[in-house]
Amino acid sequence: MNGINNLIRIHKWQLDEKRRAISDMEHLLAGFQDQLAKLDREQQMELRVAGQNEETRFAYVNYAKAAGVRRENLVASITDAEQRIAEAQEEVAEIYQDLKKYEISEETRLRLLQEQQKKRLQQEMDALSIDMHRRKSHSHSG
Repeated sequence: MNGINNLIRIHKWQLDEKRRAISDMEHLLAGFQDQLAKLDREQQMELRVAGQNEETRFAYVNYAKAAGVRRENLVASITDAEQRIAEAQEEVAEIYQDLKKYEISEETRLRLLQEQQKKRLQQEMDALSIDMHRRKSHSHSG
């Protein structure tokens, strides 16, 4: 039953690919989160500097607007990455369930095949024993 083995192989490959993609997305997400934390630190530092004199306060307003836009973009990117990771994890769960279903089906098929072979062997052994017994009985009676 080569078909089920192909399905198992394909699902294992899909599982590996999805897990790699999730790992890549998690690295991307971590990068966005690091950038956001860096932006927070930078903004706090700029705010302290802006509090020192009038000229830096004026410059801070423009900086704060740009930083706000950057923050919105990073938060949107983080949200998007988290959503993609969640969707990919659901796909991994589905692929894994299918894979397990195919593996269990193949294991069951192999176990039944083995049981049939044992039964056939036992029947052959029984027939051989009966035949040998008959031959022995005929040779003693003759």
